[in-house]
Amino acid sequence: MAQPSSPFDPLSMWRDFVSQWEKGSNEMGNQAMASDPFRQGLHGGMNASLQVQKALGEMMAKFLTSLNLPTRDDVVALGDRLESIDGHLGQIARLLEARDGGAGVSSVGTAAVARPPRTRQPPRQTEAPSPAVTVPASKKKASKGRKP
Repeated sequence: MAQPSSPFDPLSMWRDFVSQWEKGSNEMGNQAMASDPFRQGLHGGMNASLQVQKALGEMMAKFLTSLNLPTRDDVVALGDRLESIDGHLGQIARLLEARDGGAGVSSVGTAAVARPPRTRQPPRQTEAPSPAVTVPASKKKASKGRKP
């Protein structure tokens, strides 16, 4: 069974009020923004904000310079120089790779050096030394030339 809607609906009245208020506010705002004084005031406010920001930046740069600290511009310039150096190092690495025929470049930037194979074997012992008489090799070398 459907109940008849009540004639007094406070939520409906609230929605109507908010809707009318939004329409009125939008119309008033559009009229205000279309006027020349509003645009000039907004433009003047933006200019004042930019001037304050510029003055604050200059003051901060002077302060940092007096403390012998880098400014933002100094750090940006340093980053640009490091980027340039990195590019030059990349070019040098590519030239070294091309010159060595693709032998590769190690992580420190020097060309890989070909080394002879390690084929030498340690000398073989014919008899196993007894555990009681074993003298470490470091002591044998240290005792040469000394008198007991």
